[in-house]
Amino acid sequence: MRLALDAMGGDHAPEANLEGAALFARENPDVELVLVGDEARVRAPRLTNVRVRHATQVVAMDEHATAAIRKKKDSSLRVCFELLKAGEADAMVSAGNSGAVMAGALLVLGRIPGVERPAFAALFPALGRRGRSLLLDAGANVDCKPTHLAQFAVMGDAYVRKLLGVARPRVGLLSNGEEDTKGTSLTREALALLRKSNLEFRGYVEGKDIFSGEVEVVVTDGFTGNVVLKASEGTAMAMASLVRSAVEKSGLSERLGALLLKPTLAGLRKMVDYAEYGGAPLLGVGGVAVVAHGRSNARAIQKALEAAKQTVEAELQADLCAGIERARAWLPKRAEARAAEEA
Repeated sequence: MRLALDAMGGDHAPEANLEGAALFARENPDVELVLVGDEARVRAPRLTNVRVRHATQVVAMDEHATAAIRKKKDSSLRVCFELLKAGEADAMVSAGNSGAVMAGALLVLGRIPGVERPAFAALFPALGRRGRSLLLDAGANVDCKPTHLAQFAVMGDAYVRKLLGVARPRVGLLSNGEEDTKGTSLTREALALLRKSNLEFRGYVEGKDIFSGEVEVVVTDGFTGNVVLKASEGTAMAMASLVRSAVEKSGLSERLGALLLKPTLAGLRKMVDYAEYGGAPLLGVGGVAVVAHGRSNARAIQKALEAAKQTVEAELQADLCAGIERARAWLPKRAEARAAEEA
């Protein structure tokens, strides 16, 4: 297996990327890792399974995504996609401009036949059978149609079955209440459409259900999904700070109690740490692409590479294609025509 890493992508590139790559490469000697970036700044660790692929350009975090991907053909991000398309890599990982990752995937790889819009799939900690839930879309598509949400559900179902081992994932549509009368025109139309599906669809779910374990797949539009993602990260950070502040202000007995609970608190912190979840795969494109958090540290890059490896090993692409093909039986025919027009 060969993975391509955008060594120049992210707030802490290339240092954090190189450190994370080294951590991953040492633990996975059977995987070849290609570090894509300016060879003057990207120094491969002295490991036999790591090499550098020179790229002269970088897509900045604040650049216009589509224009940058089209114009900067020798950018580290674009080269990663070209390696994937040429069969010189089995997957790519980037902590760079997520919009540019989306644009690059569509421009270079294209979509899976029948998919109208790809989606970022983000894992969340949750109670229940696998301790995880999958939210999609987590930011790829701000404006969605009901058929987009239905296809997100199909792709989320395939991901959870293959990667989390849930034989029959429960799927919920995110809304502001469980009653069918709630939601927006978008969610109500998507609700009616998903009730016709062959999925284990449980109807509307609320924000709390992302963590409750009531469902394994939560579907929403990219605007709402990204707000949920960022709000959850902020909540986890705030809770950690509040606990630490409370312990510092407490008396001796409370501090001793906190010391005894330190291993438990460390485990809880690890459970909600974004770095432990790796990256979000972009589902629905013609290859395995994983987007890591823009402020990824070395641990997050290591985990993103592990997520890419696991996705390749699971042969998820075949299941995504099969799921979309089966969905043709209940998806509106106009969705197929629109997907073909946009391809």
